[in-house]
Parts: sequence; C-alpha cells; structure tokens
Amino acid sequence: MFLAFLLAFSSINGISYASDTIPLSCAKKTNYIIRISNVIKGCEKTEFSLGAGAIPHSLIRPSAIDEQLMYRFKASQAAAKKDGEKIYITSGFRSLDRQKVLFAQAVKKYGNEVEASKWVAPPLVSHHPWGVAIDVNYPDEPVGARWLEVNGSKFGLCRIFKNEWWHFEPVIAPGWKCPALVSNATFSVD
Repeated sequence: MFLAFLLAFSSINGISYASDTIPLSCAKKTNYIIRISNVIKGCEKTEFSLGAGAIPHSLIRPSAIDEQLMYRFKASQAAAKKDGEKIYITSGFRSLDRQKVLFAQAVKKYGNEVEASKWVAPPLVSHHPWGVAIDVNYPDEPVGARWLEVNGSKFGLCRIFKNEWWHFEPVIAPGWKCPALVSNATFSVD
C-alpha cells in the first residue's frame, strides 16, 4: 500500500525515475558536436545517438563496423581535429577468415599460438570480426591515438591493451571511466 502511494505521489509531484536520468550522448549529424540528453528524451532527428552504454556485439556476425561505433569515432575525430590532432581508423571490421589469416601470420612470426595471441587475438576471441574494435593511427602515428586514449571516454571509446596503443573498443557508455588496461590480447574485457 505504501509503495502504491509513493509511486502515485512521485508521478503527481514530477519526481523523476532512474530512466529519466540515464544520460544519452547525441552527436549533431552535420558536425558531430556532442549534446547530452537522456534515454527517455532521446536524440533529435538532426543527431546520431552515441548510446547510453557499452556497445556489445550482436548475436549475428556483421559485415561491417558497428554503426554506433562509427558515430562515436566520427564524433571523437571531429573533437580531435578541433584540438589539432588527426585520428583515423587503419583497421576496423575484419571477416573471420581475415582474422584467421592474421592470426596464422602471427603464429609464424612469434613461433607459437600463446605468443601470437599476445599480439593478434585468435579469430574466435577478437572483437574485430564482431565489428566492435578499431585500430587507430597504426603503425605510424601514436600521438593521435594518445589523444584518443586520453579523451576517448567522452565518446565511449577505450584503449584496451597495454601492448597495443592503437586498439580501441566501445566498452563503456560515453562519459564513463575506461577500465584498466589488460596486458595483451590473451585477456578479454568481457
């Protein structure tokens, strides 16, 4: 009875519920400037949603980089440009077959699967074939990637591995704090 009274009182007096306060980052379609809304109000028709959480991979293997991940990257790219930095994707979505080839090359280079896994995730472990991982400015421009490492959390993008300055994933909501780096690709943030 008390709970029913509390709910009725809350709605009459305009007290918000948790879903009213969950932030949602929206990027203007023309210039990718970020505006914060909430999950109830949503984004305007002139905006892309950057989402209100981490971007999980789908249940079905995609054939391209996740669309929301691309919006996050484009928003970060526009902000980097304003700061005089250049960031670009050098590798994003890879087919499972392509990941198999890259992993086989790494095994040949490092001598065994254990060592290779530190640098190239095995095909069924890598998030590239799921469209939710990007390599930025690799191999020649770590300065821009460093900008993304420092500022990427604003856009929901985080560097993942200590040994790969170029690898980023959408493992948080825009504005949240990135998790601690894991040693290498043999570890997962899932």
